[in-house]
Amino acid sequence: MIHTLDVNERVSPLDHSRAIDAATSARSPTSARASKFGTFAITFGITFAILYTVFERLNWPLFTYHPAVGKLDFWMQRARSGEGPPMYWYGWLALSLPGALVLGWIATMIPGRWLYRATIFCCVLAALWPAAFAFSAFIADRASFDAEFLKSIWISAIPALVGAAAASCFVTPQWAQRVWTGWLLIMPIGGLIVLGYSLKQYFLR
Repeated sequence: MIHTLDVNERVSPLDHSRAIDAATSARSPTSARASKFGTFAITFGITFAILYTVFERLNWPLFTYHPAVGKLDFWMQRARSGEGPPMYWYGWLALSLPGALVLGWIATMIPGRWLYRATIFCCVLAALWPAAFAFSAFIADRASFDAEFLKSIWISAIPALVGAAAASCFVTPQWAQRVWTGWLLIMPIGGLIVLGYSLKQYFLR
């Protein structure tokens, strides 16, 4: 009888685990699709906000729209006489959309640990770059020597890249995974702050 109970105790957990595995296997295709869609949606939301902000700061529209004459020009075109002020934000949106779609698709193909670290890197870079640029411009305006080179957006990218690389390397995987979805809210708000700062001259007139 003891032998029978021992056999049952050994077999029962095995049968139970098999039942769980079978149920998990039955759910896995749907769960995998849902997980990939969630990864795509979150990555798309984060990268779209970052790309739009970057393209606005660099003034890289896919096309320029001249509303006064209903004309489209490829890439960035300055205002021309008799055509009124050009509009660039449609071009920024048009360039941000495919970029975010591609990055969202790539995110579904890479391991989660690399996705979380890449997100940390990109988001920290997006935060540090304008901060470093603003600080460099502040120093350049108050320096006693010619420091106009500090106003280059590419010069300020160097400390931002170093800081983003350090953050992505030293952050723990558990923390990176925990805050990953939080970037979906943080980055659009940060982008709006940067855009608001860049447009302050129009509000202060």
